[in-house]
Amino acid sequence: MKLNRRKFLQVGAATGVAIAASGNVAKAMELTPGGKNVSKKGVERKKVPYTCLTCNIEDGGIAYVENDRIVKLEGNPKHPGNRGRLCAKGNAGLLHVYDPERVLYPLKRVGKRGEGKWKRISWDEALNEVAGKIRAHIQSDRPRSEIVFKYGRNRTHGFIDRWMNALGSPTTINHTSVCEASKKIGMQPTWGPDIETPDFKNTKYIINFGSNILEAAYFHNPYAQRIMDGIGGNKAKMVTFDVRLSNTAAKSDEWHPLFPGTDGIIALAMANVIMQEGLYDADFIAKWVNVTAEELKDHLAQFTPEMAEQYSGVKAEDIRRIAIEFGSTKPATTYTYRGPAKHMYGSYNERCTMLLPIITGNIEKKGGYCLPRGMGWGKVEPEPGHPHEESVLHQPPNYPLAGHHVSHHAAFQILKNEAKVAIWMDYYDNPSYTFPSGHVWRKMYQDEKLIPYYITFSPIISETAQYADIILPDSTYLERHDPENMPSDLLPWIGLRQPVIKPLGESKEFRETIRLLANRIDPDGSLGIKKFFSYKDEDEFMRTLFDGVPGLKEAGGYEYMKKNGVWPDYGDLSPADYQYYKDGKLVKPEYGLHEKNGFDTPSKKIEIKLDSWSKLGFNAMPVWKAHPWHWDGNKKLLKKDQLVMTTFKWNVHTQSRTSNLKYLAEIVHKNPAWVNSKTAEKLGIKDGDLIRVTSGVGYMVTKVNVTESVHPEVIAISTACGHTAGGRFAQANPNLKSWFGATDDEPDLKHIWWNDHGVHPNDIYPVCTDPIGGSQGWFDPVVTLEKAKAGDKYGTVVGDVDKAMKFYEETLTYNVGGKNHKRMHPEVAWNSDSIPEERLVKTEDHVEFKTFKV
Repeated sequence: MKLNRRKFLQVGAATGVAIAASGNVAKAMELTPGGKNVSKKGVERKKVPYTCLTCNIEDGGIAYVENDRIVKLEGNPKHPGNRGRLCAKGNAGLLHVYDPERVLYPLKRVGKRGEGKWKRISWDEALNEVAGKIRAHIQSDRPRSEIVFKYGRNRTHGFIDRWMNALGSPTTINHTSVCEASKKIGMQPTWGPDIETPDFKNTKYIINFGSNILEAAYFHNPYAQRIMDGIGGNKAKMVTFDVRLSNTAAKSDEWHPLFPGTDGIIALAMANVIMQEGLYDADFIAKWVNVTAEELKDHLAQFTPEMAEQYSGVKAEDIRRIAIEFGSTKPATTYTYRGPAKHMYGSYNERCTMLLPIITGNIEKKGGYCLPRGMGWGKVEPEPGHPHEESVLHQPPNYPLAGHHVSHHAAFQILKNEAKVAIWMDYYDNPSYTFPSGHVWRKMYQDEKLIPYYITFSPIISETAQYADIILPDSTYLERHDPENMPSDLLPWIGLRQPVIKPLGESKEFRETIRLLANRIDPDGSLGIKKFFSYKDEDEFMRTLFDGVPGLKEAGGYEYMKKNGVWPDYGDLSPADYQYYKDGKLVKPEYGLHEKNGFDTPSKKIEIKLDSWSKLGFNAMPVWKAHPWHWDGNKKLLKKDQLVMTTFKWNVHTQSRTSNLKYLAEIVHKNPAWVNSKTAEKLGIKDGDLIRVTSGVGYMVTKVNVTESVHPEVIAISTACGHTAGGRFAQANPNLKSWFGATDDEPDLKHIWWNDHGVHPNDIYPVCTDPIGGSQGWFDPVVTLEKAKAGDKYGTVVGDVDKAMKFYEETLTYNVGGKNHKRMHPEVAWNSDSIPEERLVKTEDHVEFKTFKV
């Protein structure tokens, strides 16, 4: 048969319908999960199981090693989370080990901060210097809280707290306020845990609020598999509300572009419809919710679909229809991530979206919205107690409910002399790049009066590490030990991260470095520190943890974990349906976890009404609040040339962690600004034009991607690109001067065919903080968009430190008490030419590395 394009599409469509009608799921042709791998000489390679850390999902992997070099990574078929499959980031993880810019020896700064002058020193010299600084501070009269440790997604599971508690300092700061803090604070008081595990595989209906779960959200690999199982095998419907046509939205049955931050009012309107239509689960509410159905009806009646349409732009008829569909379909579930949470009232938004599975009784049921499944491990005794001191950096007094720190405030607090620092340590952290108003952080790091001594445990010299006084080279995740536990499936598991090869060069595992430091700070034990780090090595530390897991020791304990990488053993993974079978029987998850002991809340019920919030002046019942930068009552404040700026993530990048991995940098290396075609036409902007984006704290010059795939009042710019440090792949320039000790003979440096590494937007993000959850409002800033001005250069980013400080002061007025203070509507049309040079921090495209002088 002769096929033209039209006939080909008709045949393809008919085939697809036939497959769907048969109930079969089309599956890609795949190799055996975690299958054998042989060298060119036909010799089977050494296999070592491990747990991935290219992102934070903790998938199980198997490394293939030949001649002490990692040659390939595959998924571990014994791991119930990822079921033998790794994503692109996971497959590229070995490049962390062989990064040509990797720091392999201790380095000491010999020039000015950030000048790029280093000298290689021995571990003895490095440890003696760092231990001496810490010991001197501990023995002085200054507060222990002036020793600060800031960390990102490190997965050391309390080890940093062990270290800081032993030193007597309460000042640990994580990164969660720029990630998912408001989601967590919305969930925890409502039903106990700060996360959920929806049963996507067995559901019939999914409402997705602002999560790009098939690509870049939490659990993207495990959950993407299960969503495809649900859509393909269970004919589940998925509806996505998002400002951008993400890959998840594109795979959904419906995509509804909404105005930023209005997820909550849409969810409230849907909940109202479900209650008024009698589609709620009266028995579940009566037994497991701390308010009655009538109370819910009365509270929700004020949130109509028409009101939701007025704010969100989503049609009332669609809101009503989707609510009835969701309420009429069993089982059903929701999912959220950064879309609802990363706003000034993100915690409110999260509680609103949680209402939908709760009132319909889709909690802890097959195909529903389930509690996370997790497992713990043993303890390494003795454990240090918590310090008695308090730290405003660890827990700002203005944010009593923000239990996951308000880390993006720290640089502002220090610049305002609200907190003092003597010694600053960091690990897996790069706030100069990943935090809002990164230029403020760089100003802080450069000032030796504010940060007298800065230590980083890092394998690379990032935008932040370049200011360190000393670099203690860390091993990569394929060269280290960790226990792991992540609720990525309804079958709970515990995993091991173990060295696949020995650490390269003189790099060391973080726990080993801390053990060595503790023994030098407190050689005779008189300071009470040494006893908490008396383990012989990391292997002994891990053995204690895993042998303390109930049931695991009988299965072989730590030796079992080293051999298999994950426990329990759920049997064999079937390549036909990717489910586990043991003794020929399908392994099924347990549902109804709450039936035994209730929910982990004071009432043991789901707490829709929170009296503890009410006592602090916040709303006890789920509500939606309009952002005062966007709304005055129900009147929108945006002017003709103003847009709301949002960010997004690509599936092949993780914050700043993957930028110099050559395979991933080649796939995604630039980040033009997404602007709706109608908006671009109105402003006289064409696809590919050079544009200037101006916020209340600065401006950036970048290129535009004119598209239908974004809300007309939104400009979306990915944060994955635009590095000014970190390596030659990250900066798309093989001719840069490399850092000291870097490898210049990497053959793929010759193959950098791309010359655009993007423009990073975070410097022009003002601080905007959720008064409840403490999250940064990444999707709230108001900006102006215009064609680039004469003399503008692609890649230029300018930030004003004083203006950024004013936004910090403004956000503090919106905290305890929840009073509706009149916030500053940002005047974004400012002229940087009139601002004194000392207030401006400027970066430009392809900033050269400084030459090393040893």
